[in-house]
Amino acid sequence: MNLKLCILTTAALFFTGQCVNAQKKANDSVKEAKIDEVIITGYQKKSKDEVTSAITVVSGKSLSNFSSSTLGTNALQGKAAGLDISALNGKPGAGSAINIRGLGNVTASVGASNPLFVIDGFIVGNDQRAQDVFNSINPADYESISVLKDAAAAAIYGSQGANGVIVLTTKSGKSGKPVITLSSRIGFSEKIKDINFRMMNAAEKIDYEKKMFALGIAGYSDWTDKDAAAALALDHDWQKDILRRSAIESYQIGIRGGNEKSKYTFSLGYDSDNGIVQNIDAYKKYTGRIKYEASPTDRLSFGVSTGVNYSTSQEIRDRNNTQNPFKAMYSYNPYEPVFNADGSYNPTQQGFPVLEALKNNPENINSLIFDGNIFAQYKIINGLNFKTQLGGYYNNVRRTSKILRGSYLDTVLGIGGSATEQNQNRFRYTNSNTLNYVKSFGRHSIDLLGLVEYTEFRNDYISGTGRNFAIPTSSELGNASTPFAVAGYNELYRTFSYGAFLTYDYAKKYIVTASARQDKDSRFGKNNVTSEPFWSLSGAWNVSNEDFLKDNNVLSLLKLRASIGTRGYNNIGLNLNNILMSGGGYGGFPTVALNNVYGNPDLKWEVTKSQNYGAEFGFLKNRIKGTLDYFIDQKKDFILSIPELSSEGGGYSKYINAGDLTNKGFEISLSADIIKTKDFNWSIRANTSIMSYRLNKLRDGETERIYGSNILREGYEPFSFYLVRSAGINPDNGNEIYYTKNGGTTEIYNSNDAVLIEGKSPLPKFFGGFGTSVSYKGLDLQADFSYKSGNYTYNNMALDMLNYTNGTTGNLRADAANYWTAPGQTNVLPRPNNTANAPGGITGLQTTDRFLQNASYLRLRNVSIGYTLDKKILGEDFPVNRIRLSVTGQNLATWTKFEGDPEVSVGSGENQTGAGQTFISGAFSLYSYPAVKTYLFGIEVEF
Repeated sequence: MNLKLCILTTAALFFTGQCVNAQKKANDSVKEAKIDEVIITGYQKKSKDEVTSAITVVSGKSLSNFSSSTLGTNALQGKAAGLDISALNGKPGAGSAINIRGLGNVTASVGASNPLFVIDGFIVGNDQRAQDVFNSINPADYESISVLKDAAAAAIYGSQGANGVIVLTTKSGKSGKPVITLSSRIGFSEKIKDINFRMMNAAEKIDYEKKMFALGIAGYSDWTDKDAAAALALDHDWQKDILRRSAIESYQIGIRGGNEKSKYTFSLGYDSDNGIVQNIDAYKKYTGRIKYEASPTDRLSFGVSTGVNYSTSQEIRDRNNTQNPFKAMYSYNPYEPVFNADGSYNPTQQGFPVLEALKNNPENINSLIFDGNIFAQYKIINGLNFKTQLGGYYNNVRRTSKILRGSYLDTVLGIGGSATEQNQNRFRYTNSNTLNYVKSFGRHSIDLLGLVEYTEFRNDYISGTGRNFAIPTSSELGNASTPFAVAGYNELYRTFSYGAFLTYDYAKKYIVTASARQDKDSRFGKNNVTSEPFWSLSGAWNVSNEDFLKDNNVLSLLKLRASIGTRGYNNIGLNLNNILMSGGGYGGFPTVALNNVYGNPDLKWEVTKSQNYGAEFGFLKNRIKGTLDYFIDQKKDFILSIPELSSEGGGYSKYINAGDLTNKGFEISLSADIIKTKDFNWSIRANTSIMSYRLNKLRDGETERIYGSNILREGYEPFSFYLVRSAGINPDNGNEIYYTKNGGTTEIYNSNDAVLIEGKSPLPKFFGGFGTSVSYKGLDLQADFSYKSGNYTYNNMALDMLNYTNGTTGNLRADAANYWTAPGQTNVLPRPNNTANAPGGITGLQTTDRFLQNASYLRLRNVSIGYTLDKKILGEDFPVNRIRLSVTGQNLATWTKFEGDPEVSVGSGENQTGAGQTFISGAFSLYSYPAVKTYLFGIEVEF
């Protein structure tokens, strides 16, 4: 039987060939063709008939239309049931917050819920560093992505698989003459328009200030007619001054070829997106990849896959202060000019010229990533194969921050300029060794895989800050005459694992799969270095392979699946199990102190016990196909930081196994070929996930833990909002009314009246995507939508922009003028006043559930229109095989009731994503890098 490997647009791998019915073969009768879809799970390749687990496969082609600065994880949004992805923000090259089947865990840090990433069989890891490596690969090199969601698929990865697995398979070479592909895309992006609100113009703001002055509100001044006329003449939109239309460029070259003995692929790429902020060069990356596979003998095969990514980015302050350009473009008054009369930058009433700072306070990150793996496989005897694989990555990150001498910030600080250099090296490698035995006995077959695996990770970091540049025109660290701060560390962890994976198959009808694995990990407490065994058991019944459905013309596919098993979680810091001291220097003085994390020698793995019950179906020769899955994920002993320990006091915290969590859900995926002819094809697709979440238990003696405006409480959704409830406006006097904790009402605000807002958390109840593809001869169109529903976000931007106390020095939303003015009014903002409405004399709008908003949305994520000229049009003698022209739009429209961009992940990067900071994806909106609308024009030429 001769097999030929083909790549199909469904993005799974298929083997096609002559498959012969045993009885017909015995009778020497006619052979019939059959196609078996092959699913890549990382350690193994399985035909779709043999798969007993919940796996979704996404084609690399379906992700190729996005902007080059939209990284691979973000492009997956809405593509797979159970996969909940939000861009961290709209910054070019920004990563993602990822949850597979609900909240991965309750560790409130960025990247904590990441799945395990696997690239061509190489296990990259499940932390934010691993996502960076995954995103470093050019999407043009993607063949397919498999999303492994249940224990049957992920338990073989043991301590790393609790949050699911994303397996990337990069493109391989093909037999035949070399195929050369050149492609280029150019385009632009711009900030999406403000949704459901607008800012005041100069006339509106001046009128508002006059009214506030008339009401006697402190901080407001009266306007003379002359001053008002002069200010009105300066009216402008700060967004147009601070932002711009970005320029995007992308150039790729790829070569694929080979023969029966060896195959190769090679690619190079350059991408640039200078971003939407003036004076900033946001993002550039250079990529290269080589993949080679060979089978020099019938017994030996080997291969290597390696890539490089070098990227540069210029950073922007992502903090809720005057240095943030995205706060400035809203808070600067529209009648304040960009420049003073002498040509210098105007600091405005906010007291800081952000455009000047973007030029004179530069911050840059350079990142170099090498990833690669090599494997060799040897057939010991028929059916018994040994495979060894060594994969790893090296990542160097250099961050430079400067305050140029003579800049506005330097003048304020009086430091004579400043430079900070940070350098970090990360290195991880994994050696996997498998022994695989496959044997068939008539209609019975078994597949037994044994695994031994070792991983090592090293991380070193050094940072130095100097001030007072000796030569005014030089801003290098070596020119700083005053050493100010120095820091550094070196980290290491190791894991050792062993396991087995067994599949029994009877006639491709009844399949049973089992796996077991155990891990040792140096990151856990000395009393729990060895994990409990992780295991799975699953089964599938291919009903459509039964004789009674063999000739059914309506039901062409029916497969029932069930699985149960456990998976672990080891995405934790490197020194949570040890009590350590740290030393350094600050301000010229040596420092030494206990680490702020107090070690826990009893820390152990989180364990997720998963159940999955699924069905796959197809009708009318699979013209209509779909999957249904119901799952229960029970997380035991989740890891949580407990701050301010009573025995140690101070600002210390300790990581403990703090409780249990349950995610339940229902997933649906559907696709249909509505029209399928020689020249015209039209298909539709959709997926949705319906979720519920429950925090079952916290540690002994504790039933809740508060994180600002969010709370963990037993019996409720994790990170439910915890706020004072607004009871609306008193129509008689215009004051806001608040509910007390016990359900009464008062006009005196007290933060101690905050309560859990039941049913409202940042976690979506529904999410997914849908789309359509149409092709007519050489013309093709693809459109994709993504959506979320049932999630809530606290709109801090709305609170800021509607609060009259902020109007004394900055601009406000136009609807800030819709406040109470006469008895009987209710659907308005409270009456502006200077009367203390809380202990301590607090005035203005307060943090209540008034600004807790439903962040549900539907977004037109991507539209691509292309036209392909092939040999039929170009002629057989033309030296080009194919030319494709395309136009693509991204984030073209958004439908939501949220006031602002509803796709919120990071609210304030510098307050959420650093070490020891609290990150709850989507918890609140602030002035982070906004989402952008993108247009691209492309050409692809194949020789």
